[in-house]
Amino acid sequence: MSSVKIVAANYAAMRHKGYTGAGLTSVREALTGLVEADRDRGVDTTVVDLGSPDDMARYGAPEVTDPADARQNKDAVDAVFHGVGPDYLMLLGSHDVIPHQQLKNPVPHDDDPVVPSDLPYACETTYGAGRQEPGRYTAPSRVVGRLPDVTGEHDPAYLTGLLGRAAAVAPADRGKYEGYFGLSAAVWEKSTRENLATLFGDASALHLVPPGGSPWQPGPLAARSHFVNCHGAAKDSHWYGQGSSGYPVALKAGDIDGHLADGTVLAAECCYGAELYRPPAAPHLPLCNTYLGSGALVFFGSTTIAYGPADSCDQADLITQYLVRELLQGQSGGYAALKARLDYVKLKGRLDPVDLKTLAQFVLLGDPSAKPVKARAKAVGGTDPGAARTHRRREARLVAHMLEQSVSVPEPLPGTERDAGLTSRLRDIAERHDLPPSYAVSSFAAVWKHEGEAQKSFGQPPRQHLLHAQRDPDAPVRTDVVVVIREQDGDIVSVDEYEAR
Repeated sequence: MSSVKIVAANYAAMRHKGYTGAGLTSVREALTGLVEADRDRGVDTTVVDLGSPDDMARYGAPEVTDPADARQNKDAVDAVFHGVGPDYLMLLGSHDVIPHQQLKNPVPHDDDPVVPSDLPYACETTYGAGRQEPGRYTAPSRVVGRLPDVTGEHDPAYLTGLLGRAAAVAPADRGKYEGYFGLSAAVWEKSTRENLATLFGDASALHLVPPGGSPWQPGPLAARSHFVNCHGAAKDSHWYGQGSSGYPVALKAGDIDGHLADGTVLAAECCYGAELYRPPAAPHLPLCNTYLGSGALVFFGSTTIAYGPADSCDQADLITQYLVRELLQGQSGGYAALKARLDYVKLKGRLDPVDLKTLAQFVLLGDPSAKPVKARAKAVGGTDPGAARTHRRREARLVAHMLEQSVSVPEPLPGTERDAGLTSRLRDIAERHDLPPSYAVSSFAAVWKHEGEAQKSFGQPPRQHLLHAQRDPDAPVRTDVVVVIREQDGDIVSVDEYEAR
């Protein structure tokens, strides 16, 4: 049974950003090569131009007339899904071709005005029902990824190179991915070691910054699995460590140019790790573009400020861990991203604002049908791959439906909801966590997405209070710290501290 893949393109948007007729011809030729290679792999691939009236008429939907219009693009993708039900959807181009959906930032005070996200494209929730509310997109059921070109640029060579690599991909034995390049800010050593030990059985290939750092010799970078837990900064092609010596450069785009093995996969916890910004006049592209252009098949990272604890695994640690786990088991990058999101929401259940932002901000860059690792051999008389894939998609839809019924999401509460006694206790917690006096407070009710049986069975979830501050406002990276306090009827249930990655 062949699987079905849709490549969603918008040639009018590409012309608008400067692609010439000859450039678009070369992109179409590269797409033809991908379609043919996919056919040989048992994948039936169709390119759909979201800006074409003829293409969209086949799905009973209007074409996208404004490439920047979030609703038009979401509605067009939904129409294709309803018409075809593809196993994979690949968004072709950066956000100036097919936009990220701009979701409201659920974490107040961390300076991200919105969260650019591809999560809504992976959800059945329509734009009219979800709009920019991240809490309405907590039940993804679609396999979606983005193969980006360079934001603001129109040289077809970069994109055709990515398409050529996607056409040439061939899964490798798992052993080739069990050697890894681990990179972490020294202050997060404990959480990174825990993650690497969970995924690879040990943390012996972890490099800490400081004392290590850029530039890197080619040897460590040749490992096919990369896991990075460092600081990132907006519109910056460097990632940074942190230790007593400050914030040394951990990795820069120049380190990896031409030094990656074909088929590399990367999970990056870094703030802005997957930010597709327009590169300045400097010679290097964003790190995510550089990774893909240097041979990476899968890049999973955050478009905005990401969070996690210093000494354990949560938020960015977990969602990246889940993705790598699925890749190592032989799943496609797109399914690995979907499974990571579903498992993350299942684990959390009662999402706080940091949980919700984590779900929204991590995006998959790469062909979602690409499988870096060979699936483990089945026993004699085992399952048919097509039937197994159909079962996984059905299970994902079932889990998404169950999550719709059982998850709570945060909704802001006015400050007047905090009485003097609670305010005093929050102040004590801020002092214990060594927050500066300028910390900000915000409060949330945890609201069941579907009231009824869940509310009757479990009652009202705890309220959530966030204390937010900057540890080092003069640092070259984000040093946000968020303390999440859960309070039930005046009693403090739990206190957790998360740091910007």
